Amino acid sequence: MFQPASLKGDSPTPIDERLRNKYLFLYIMIIILSFIPCILFEWIYFIYLWKEDLYLLSIFLFPFNILFLIHLLHLSAILFSILFLTLVKLIYLPKEGVFDRAIKDKGYFYWNLRNIIKKWPLFITASNPFPWLKNRFTLRFFGVKIGKKGIHDNCWISSEFVLIGKNVIIGMNSTLLSFGIEQDKFILKKINVEDDVLIGAKCVLLPGTHIKRNTKLSAHSYTNFNDVLKENSIYIGHPARLKDN
Repeated sequence: MFQPASLKGDSPTPIDERLRNKYLFLYIMIIILSFIPCILFEWIYFIYLWKEDLYLLSIFLFPFNILFLIHLLHLSAILFSILFLTLVKLIYLPKEGVFDRAIKDKGYFYWNLRNIIKKWPLFITASNPFPWLKNRFTLRFFGVKIGKKGIHDNCWISSEFVLIGKNVIIGMNSTLLSFGIEQDKFILKKINVEDDVLIGAKCVLLPGTHIKRNTKLSAHSYTNFNDVLKENSIYIGHPARLKDN
């Protein structure tokens, strides 16, 4: 399983190059719309605070103003993306499966379209002074289920079809891929990580992986497509295999 050159792999929302330019207007529209609340806020800020008797207060509040603007942009980008995603889902509801890697295939086409819509808010999140907001906040808006009391701020998680339980620790630079390419086929399968799972650094979970509760996946290991890792066990290797006692 691999990712072809037509999909840019350096982004949490890879997009087929054949669709990138065609739907660039949609990406730009979401960017423009997300700045509107920020412009309105700044207009109100300067109207009411940028006065002769309030200059010192305006200067004092300016750093807080910038910080608020960053998060307002982040939130508005998410909300406008959700609006467009809702409209797209009314046309084609996301579903798991194996699809042709062809623009005519609805499963593959709408997966790319959803990624175009989500790309801006995920980029904003990655540029945020608090980048852990991506896994703890933004991805939840897009339907990723992430349980409480976990540590997974420095890993890469696909923006849909991922379920992570409570008390899950995911090591640095690990990757949870709910999508993949196999020759001319595109695979979209849910990743399910149950409660109390420990995943080491630089691990890769491929589509369809199901790690049952209280299981450990050693560092630098990866799973196969549709792998099921038994509960209360330790797995290691390329691909991951049950560790002998």
